[in-house]
Amino acid sequence: MSNLELDYFIDRDLPIYQNREHFRFNTDSKLLAQFAHVRRDDVVLDIGTNNGAILRYLDTFPIEKSYGVEIIPEACELAQLNADTFFRHPCTILNARIQDVQIDPVDVIVSNPPYFTLSETHPETKMDLRQMGRIEKNLTLQELIFHASRLLKSNGRFYFIHRPERLNDILKLLYAHRFQLKTMQIAYHHQMAKSVLFEAVKEGTCNCTVGKPIDLDRLG
Repeated sequence: MSNLELDYFIDRDLPIYQNREHFRFNTDSKLLAQFAHVRRDDVVLDIGTNNGAILRYLDTFPIEKSYGVEIIPEACELAQLNADTFFRHPCTILNARIQDVQIDPVDVIVSNPPYFTLSETHPETKMDLRQMGRIEKNLTLQELIFHASRLLKSNGRFYFIHRPERLNDILKLLYAHRFQLKTMQIAYHHQMAKSVLFEAVKEGTCNCTVGKPIDLDRLG
């Protein structure tokens, strides 16, 4: 914990601790936190919570409680510190693989997962704490969507962000695991699609809405 610094997430009224050596929250984390919609008394699960930044934001709403699952022990310890220091509602941080988590089904799942497959990663890439947040070493896209379905209630909402080049795989996996896509929103950088936000409903019967494009260049 010697590398801790006090930062803020989205708003200066939301202080949070970060570690300079870990994978830090970024623009995608902020986009996903503000894209996700929680209702009163929802139970929320964040898969790959890192330091708990997204839960930090969602905790400002009148949820019942939250869970954060994180495989990296150092990040898990930091998430617990942030939860104990700043959260209003009960929060349980689990140092575990999502593949091994056994909890009652929840209302909402959020995830800012690793984007890059092992096959497209250079074999000499050093798997440090930052790279483990970017590369699918511990959690593949297929595993993410399978376990999101497993841990959601019927009609529960799954919010996540990913890269546009994975869109075909994402849609196939969502449909294969009983999700219906409800909302999609694309973020652009220099007029190129950079990230895609998804809201999927387990066993839903909804139509899909495409939200207004997000211009990252204007966000600064």
